[in-house]
Amino acid sequence: MKVICLLNDNLKVVGMHYCGPNAGEVMQGYAVALMVGMTYEHLQDTVGIHPTTSEEFTNLTVTKREAADAQKTGC
Repeated sequence: MKVICLLNDNLKVVGMHYCGPNAGEVMQGYAVALMVGMTYEHLQDTVGIHPTTSEEFTNLTVTKREAADAQKTGC
């Protein structure tokens, strides 16, 4: 999964990607948030419902600019 943000616009979320079980159901909830201008901060302030795969969106911290390994190693 990944979240695409605009650096020069308060980290406004402009895209999200998820490849996994029940992708349509997972993404539907985020579609509304994208339409009303969700930012990365909003996403980080969201309490992820456990145990769901969707909760991982609220825990994303690695950026492409860091060139760090984004592999999930555990919960």
